[in-house]
Amino acid sequence: MTIKLLRTLAAGTAAALLAGCATAGSSPQQPVAESLNVNTYPLGAYGTKLGIDLLHTTKLAHGSPSYDAKGASQLAYVCNLGAGEVDVFHQHGKNQTPIATITNGILGPGGLTTDRKGNLYVADEGPISGKWTVQVYAPGATSPTKSYTTDLSSPTDTVVAKDGTIYIANFNGLSDGWVAVYPKGNVSKEYRLSDFGGGAPLSVALDSKGNLYVMYDVNDGSAVNEYAPGAKTGTNLNLAFGSGGGIQVDPAGNILVAQQLDPSEVLIFPPGQTQPSQSIPMPGGGEPFNFALNHKSKALFVGEYFTANQVDRFAYPSTKFQYSIANGFENPSGVATAPTEF
Repeated sequence: MTIKLLRTLAAGTAAALLAGCATAGSSPQQPVAESLNVNTYPLGAYGTKLGIDLLHTTKLAHGSPSYDAKGASQLAYVCNLGAGEVDVFHQHGKNQTPIATITNGILGPGGLTTDRKGNLYVADEGPISGKWTVQVYAPGATSPTKSYTTDLSSPTDTVVAKDGTIYIANFNGLSDGWVAVYPKGNVSKEYRLSDFGGGAPLSVALDSKGNLYVMYDVNDGSAVNEYAPGAKTGTNLNLAFGSGGGIQVDPAGNILVAQQLDPSEVLIFPPGQTQPSQSIPMPGGGEPFNFALNHKSKALFVGEYFTANQVDRFAYPSTKFQYSIANGFENPSGVATAPTEF
């Protein structure tokens, strides 16, 4: 089994239209749900339940009011894909309820990240008002303050470099995808990383030196390419894993990948090695899909979808399971922390 177990979304499953209402200032409008044409998506991100009822992601809600991001300085964000929302938690604490819920501006939230200023970036697997979108939320905000739509197709993940360069993985319906690059956040200078022929980028990560790592779904398997800052071609690291579901890099240069199936675990690859030195089993028996290291990589947060539907906290680098910070999700498809890792 691999991530390429596909789901077909029939036209018109998003039957309810979202009412559009303008938000204050420069914030974009509320999303309008499209009648989805027939599309195919990876089971890991968009499965049935086995999976996700897309009707859940077409509701209109404003989420909770703004929250104190500064006062709650250590936060964990979780994309609750089946519910069409991003939930906000403290990094410490067992079986929490969210301190805030974000629904304004999103339709099908997937991979997400934070930048050095604490802004939250949500790749929306919408599309919203006919456009694929990455929404940006200022710290503490539950309405988007900025939207990115340039050269996107099925965006599944985002990462932001120290200099503000934004990298967005475009799954592109599982075929010939690319990473859209906005140098220092400048959309007018956007270019593609598309050198991995036939691959569909699923997840992106940066190391402490600004090197980019792109996880591709390709040829019934998975692969990771590494790109130096500013490079337009990468190097296949030939890591031995399959059914990829997410990637991160720790301060020591170890590459962490989520292997969703056979078995379901997070694998750790030392720098320059193609075989993992360590594996982290999922305590809930679910399949890992996207995860995050917190600031200075003292803890690892992993979302388990389908069977478990929980987010686990592990001590790092010991990888000892500590507890689940929350459960009861409808497929947690992305995790991010604030402040950011590096």
